Amino acid sequence: MFNIEDLTEATGGKLIDFVPREIEGFSIDTRNLTEGEFFIPLPGSRTDGHKFLEEAFEKGASGAFIRSRDYVEPEFFNLVIVDDTEAALLNAAKRYRSRFDVPVAGVTGSWGKTTTKELIASILSKSGKVHKSPGNYNTEYGLPLSLLEMKRDVDYGVFELGLQYPGDVGRLSEVLSPTIGLITGVGKVHAEHFQSIREIAEEKLKLTEGMEPGSKILINGDSETLLAGAKDVPDYEFIEYGAKETEKKYTARDIMIRGTDGVAFQLNSGRNRPALDDKLGDLNFRLESGLNSRANVSNIVGASALALEMGISSTDVKKGVNINPLPQRLDPIEFSGGKVIDDTYNANPAATINALEFIGEIESAERKFFVFGDMKELGKNALDDHKELASYIKEAGINYLLAIGELTEALVKDLDVKSTQAEWFESRDGLKRRLNKLIGKYDNLVLVKGSRSMEMEYFVSFLTEGKNNRS
Repeated sequence: MFNIEDLTEATGGKLIDFVPREIEGFSIDTRNLTEGEFFIPLPGSRTDGHKFLEEAFEKGASGAFIRSRDYVEPEFFNLVIVDDTEAALLNAAKRYRSRFDVPVAGVTGSWGKTTTKELIASILSKSGKVHKSPGNYNTEYGLPLSLLEMKRDVDYGVFELGLQYPGDVGRLSEVLSPTIGLITGVGKVHAEHFQSIREIAEEKLKLTEGMEPGSKILINGDSETLLAGAKDVPDYEFIEYGAKETEKKYTARDIMIRGTDGVAFQLNSGRNRPALDDKLGDLNFRLESGLNSRANVSNIVGASALALEMGISSTDVKKGVNINPLPQRLDPIEFSGGKVIDDTYNANPAATINALEFIGEIESAERKFFVFGDMKELGKNALDDHKELASYIKEAGINYLLAIGELTEALVKDLDVKSTQAEWFESRDGLKRRLNKLIGKYDNLVLVKGSRSMEMEYFVSFLTEGKNNRS
């Protein structure tokens, strides 16, 4: 961990009111700051972190960045004056990263980042100590904070890099300096900030900006846009993987979707080339995982491919991929009326289609519900993106579509699927009452999905916590 002098040098700041104290970690939020952590006051849309300096020191902060002497108070100490606290956070993390000579994997893409990161971390944990970014810490704040928490005795680092605005991935990559990378795919996510999917692909490919020339980057070869973009990025070794059996280095075949009990398939690597050596073992082998859906087959192939390229054994890969669904990501939860598929973490067209296709492959349910909230940040084509889900709803065999949000209203109005009863609701309470009435005593399968801001987990909790008052 840094000391105060290191932190001052890394950020080009000026240290005042020095007191010898150990930095036990970093915090940007006084609500969860613990004693010994260094406080980083960041600007926000509604407030400024500098307003909470007094609270930070009352809780035992070991110091803080500040923009000017105007914020100095007698009870404060170890204050590092910097021009920009956001830039200081990134610079501190970049300097800290330079102290580690270990393999670091960087994962980005329009979907599946967190699941793929967790898969990679699980595989690598079979052969060493792994530091991974917690949850979805993939922003200009989350990534540097998770990097600053990495301990000196780790063998591997695994991080995800998010994209909301142009330049995000490149900037984060320069901080992280990945030794190997993976791009899960590109699609209509944060489309309001980009003109096309090709632009999004170009941004994702800026993962290379913090990597050494010649570094390996695993890319989803099922994405033609991503493949086309990679051709314009020289000096890096792009390695294709995917769930479809085409001319890629790593593919899946004999795929078995086991409903809500996970997937199994044969991983083919190197187009049936013989085993490289005894350490790696057979490079064409059977994989089983508790993760659900065909989309996760792709994530499993990608994570396995990255590990194999790092020299990890097939034995460790087999053990490592057998993880359970992550919370709010196609997570099956039983309730008194059947089973809820909690996919409420976020939503975009590709992920929603994947969820519907997954539901379509489950034939055991008596009735299928789709509780759907708006997909946000899709830009000018948002209404069309919602309407285009109609054919997938039909193919999935959805009996009831219960929707909420301004954008889903267009889907409900235009839906012409005789087998699906579609209703739109202005309020949560209205949808909840209708859902409660319809569930009955059948064996129901209920997919719940929507963007993060829609907080669709409310309906998952309603069903699973026994608060629906069904007799």
